[in-house]
Amino acid sequence: MPPLEVWDAVFLKDASFVESTHGKVGCVICHGGDSQAADKEAAHLGLVADPSGITCDSCHQDIACLNDESLHTTLSGMEYALEVRGGSLEEGSVLATAFENHCGECHTSCGQCHVSRPDTAGGGLVAGHEFRETPSTKYNCVACHGSRVGAEYLGENPGIPADVHWTKATMLCTDCHDEDLHGSGNLEDTRYENPASASCDDCHQDVWTDDNPQHQQHLSDLSCQVCHSVSYSNCYDCHVAIDEQGLPYRTSEPTEMQFKIGLNPERSSDSPYQYVVVRHVPVSVDSFSYYGENLLPEFDVQSTWKFATPHNIQLHTPQNESCDACHGNSELFLTGEDVRTEEIEANRNVIVNEIPEP
Repeated sequence: MPPLEVWDAVFLKDASFVESTHGKVGCVICHGGDSQAADKEAAHLGLVADPSGITCDSCHQDIACLNDESLHTTLSGMEYALEVRGGSLEEGSVLATAFENHCGECHTSCGQCHVSRPDTAGGGLVAGHEFRETPSTKYNCVACHGSRVGAEYLGENPGIPADVHWTKATMLCTDCHDEDLHGSGNLEDTRYENPASASCDDCHQDVWTDDNPQHQQHLSDLSCQVCHSVSYSNCYDCHVAIDEQGLPYRTSEPTEMQFKIGLNPERSSDSPYQYVVVRHVPVSVDSFSYYGENLLPEFDVQSTWKFATPHNIQLHTPQNESCDACHGNSELFLTGEDVRTEEIEANRNVIVNEIPEP
């Protein structure tokens, strides 16, 4: 995403902010500095550009108590993905240094959702100094979640249509994800652990009673995406390093558009399906080899093909054209031939060894 133009990133476009709820509080209450100083340099001493963690909590305690444990704030999902594979994130460890250099930048703050674009997307105020209760899909949500979710939903992957929720209803991210953005108040390892997370059933209760024979046959053993998703991006060979200028960077090549159905590795009452859509996540045995050898000593404990909910839903897809469009079609299922040799053991509980017969 390109940087905002200078005139789009100014602090106050007009005087209306001064009359708003946040404007009446006064600049120094949130940002610090000295409003009584005689010159600009003195007035800006101690200025805090993004005071989210300092001041928002004092007025928005109900939200803050949830957000303090959310994935957006804690990065616990990233930490879990490394620790479950045997990685040590104890203070001073090699992997902790790598995490801080390459993963910590994904942390966001109140202001980076409700006032400005995220720092990782170049920053800049979205609409002057206006505080927006609902984050902007374009400037906030997709600014961070654009490479996969945003591209899928908006139809930016060549040859792959946009999500039907976008093309037919122009639904925004917050139309589905308003309740779960701030977390549940409990520390979570994945976004699917949030009880407020959106699900297809929230809007599509009618599928349980309609006369569609595919629904009647498969609602209990196939996730909705198995029939209604299409190809999505899968990232391989993720590596991190420091360049010649001392700046951290990461690579992920290749990125492939694929559609794969795998066994559900974590069946539960909320996810009872036998088959789910799976996506290769950006991790490799040697992702952190720049920092040292064998930093993920228990790599095989966690699959690299994970349960996925791609945001490219279609009513009609190649696999739901008929029963035999899916049954007996080995191209759709994640088999041992699709998994890299060094990742076979990690994906034993996801690989489909017997394709459903025609």
